[in-house]
Amino acid sequence: MYDQSTTIGQFLQAAAARQPTPGGGSVTALAGALAAAMGEMTLNYSVGRKGHEEFDDELRPVLAELTRARELLVRLMVEDQGVYEAMTAARKLPESNPERQKRFDAALLACIRVPQAVAATAVAILELVDRVTNFVNPHLLSDLAVCADLAMATTRCAVYNVRANLPDLKEAADRSTVEGSIRGLLTHAATLIQRVAPRIWERHEQELGA
Repeated sequence: MYDQSTTIGQFLQAAAARQPTPGGGSVTALAGALAAAMGEMTLNYSVGRKGHEEFDDELRPVLAELTRARELLVRLMVEDQGVYEAMTAARKLPESNPERQKRFDAALLACIRVPQAVAATAVAILELVDRVTNFVNPHLLSDLAVCADLAMATTRCAVYNVRANLPDLKEAADRSTVEGSIRGLLTHAATLIQRVAPRIWERHEQELGA
């Protein structure tokens, strides 16, 4: 299992190898964790900034939420590997095994819910960026832009990972419900990035003359 104790080199080597995990789901969760980390760095350079202490009450809660988002996404990165392995194990059971369908259904649900959680967390990161764009240290606005774009990419990729598993859902109504949920997350994320990205660079130009 590849987790936060794995080196960057080891993770990249494993992701590139001919092996199923870490795959797209874990890579997506890691991208989201990096998005949160860039947001945290931006906030850490903004909280307590001399002459701008008036914004601290707005910034400190966001910093704490970004830290929680990063920690959650790292856990989801690991969980994604586990649920994929459970799915693979269920598929390998003989059709005659009475436990096969129950284990497959449970693993399938987990394989949908984990990337759903990744997408929802990434959207939450975008919402946090939206809250603080006007208050952060202007010298860190490019890092905030990286945070926002990585969060958008994380949302999109997590949706891909959900959709990859939808065909295995037996009931059309269940597929429709899940599709509606992830479509809503993707639409909300797109709205946020379209609002946030221009504001970041407008403020950058206004304050730093770029």
